[in-house]
Amino acid sequence: MSLDKFPINFDKMGKSFSNLHQFTREKFGNADDITGLPPEYLDLEKRVDALEKVHRKFLQVTRIYANPSYDYPDQLRQSVVDISSTFLGQLKYMAQNPAERSSQDASEPSAASSQPKNLHCALARAAEEGAALLDSDDALGNALKKYSIAQDSLGVQRYKMDSEILLKFHQPFNATLHTQIHGANKARANVRSARLSLDAAKNRHKSVRQDKIEASRLEVEQAEDQFVAAVEEATTLMKQVIETPEPLRNLADLVNAQLSFYQQANALLDELVPEIEDMQVKQENLYRLARND
Repeated sequence: MSLDKFPINFDKMGKSFSNLHQFTREKFGNADDITGLPPEYLDLEKRVDALEKVHRKFLQVTRIYANPSYDYPDQLRQSVVDISSTFLGQLKYMAQNPAERSSQDASEPSAASSQPKNLHCALARAAEEGAALLDSDDALGNALKKYSIAQDSLGVQRYKMDSEILLKFHQPFNATLHTQIHGANKARANVRSARLSLDAAKNRHKSVRQDKIEASRLEVEQAEDQFVAAVEEATTLMKQVIETPEPLRNLADLVNAQLSFYQQANALLDELVPEIEDMQVKQENLYRLARND
C-alpha cells in the first residue's frame, strides 16, 4: 500500500508537539515570560462565558417544549411515535405563513385541529366523560360540560404557546449557542494555540545557534503576527456575541407567547367562574330547602 494515500503534514505535527511542550512547561511552572492578553480581551471572555451559561441554562429547561405532551398524565398518554409525528406536522404548520396555512387547511382539514394532548386536554376529557355519567339536568353535569369546553380551548391555546416558544425562543437560542458563541469559542481556542506557538518560538530563540538567529527572529515575528491576528478575530467575534440584540428579541417572543396564553386563559376562566358559582348558589338553595322539608 502506498503511503502517498496518507499524506502527513510534518509542519503541523511539529507545531502541535511544540505547543504541547510549551503547555506542559507552563502547567508545571517551568515557563517564563508568558505572553499576556489585553484586559479588554479577558473581560470579553468572561462575558461570553456568562452568556454561554445563560443560554445553556434556558435551553436545558425549554427543551421540554419539544415534547408537547410533557404534562399529559402518563396513564392517558398516546404512544411516543404518535405524539412525535403529530407534533412535527403541527410544528411545520405553525411555521407557515397565513396563506400557506389556509391552503393546507382547505386540502387537509385536520392539519390545524389535530394536536398532541396536554394537561388541559386531559382535564377536558375527564370533565366530558364525567358529565356523560350524570343525568342531563344534573347541575354538576352541566357545570362539567362548561368546564370541559373551557379546558379544551385552553388546551389549544397552551399548545399554540408551547409551539411558539419552541419556534421563537428555544430554536433561536440554540442556534445562537451553536453558531455565534461556538464560533467565538473556536476563535478563542485559536488564540490559545497562537499564544503557545509564540511563546514556544520565543523560548527556542533564547537558545538558538548563532547561524540561525535571523531565521529564529523571523519565526518569532511571524508567530507574533499570527497571535495578533487571532486576538483581533476573537475580539471581533466575542463583541458580536455580546452586542447582538437577538437574545433579547427571543426573550421578548417568549414573554409575548406566555402573555397571550395567560390573557386568553384569564378571559375564558373569568367568564366561566360566575356561571359555575351561580349553579353552586342554586344547588345550595335547593339543598337547604330539601333539608328544611
